[in-house]
Amino acid sequence: MLKLIRLELKKNRMGGYIKGVIIANLVIIAFLSLVYYGGIEEMDRLLQTYEGLFDMAGTIVKVTFVIFASAIMSRMIIDEYKAKTIQLMFMYPISRKKILAAKLMIIFVFTVVTILLSTAFIDALIIVVDRFFNIIEEPLTSTILAQTSIKVLITSLSAGGISLIPLFFGMRKYSTPATIISSFLVVGLISSNNGGVNLSDIIAIPITLGLVGVITAFLTIRNVNTKDVI
Repeated sequence: MLKLIRLELKKNRMGGYIKGVIIANLVIIAFLSLVYYGGIEEMDRLLQTYEGLFDMAGTIVKVTFVIFASAIMSRMIIDEYKAKTIQLMFMYPISRKKILAAKLMIIFVFTVVTILLSTAFIDALIIVVDRFFNIIEEPLTSTILAQTSIKVLITSLSAGGISLIPLFFGMRKYSTPATIISSFLVVGLISSNNGGVNLSDIIAIPITLGLVGVITAFLTIRNVNTKDVI
């Protein structure tokens, strides 16, 4: 499996996505700065606490990289099925299930790692900036840091599973637009704010959706041997 993962990483030039991750982080930082210094009235309450800023940053990072993952999924899986190039790989004396599992593992790990590191980086940047400019009046306590760390870890793992949900829609007709649009719909649903309540704050919801994504991946892998048989 590790050899397959290494081959997939090399074939798809995953290192090239690092640049995209860096650019995405810079855009997120610029957006947060614009929101804060723009003085958006609805955001005032959130921007006065570490928890509010951390939650906002975490939500934006999660949305960004779940969608980012759907683009990678389209390239690694959907496009290969659509162009039938994946059939060449299926001709190798390697289990089809292992080939597809390697691709999905890369997408899952990529999503988890990028969200985990990006959120940690941006949260750390918020803390450093506040030390210089005293933006937030509330003190930063070890309790806030501990709660935020646990939340970031859970969010990253659940987002890894959520990033696999678009596979269900993309595999229907091997459609790249369906894959990417469905990722927008999923993150839009869990990140929506209804009466001040964000669905992603109800921890059971992202965890459940993460499990749905994992089950989707499992069923796709299980059926891979008959997927191309009409």
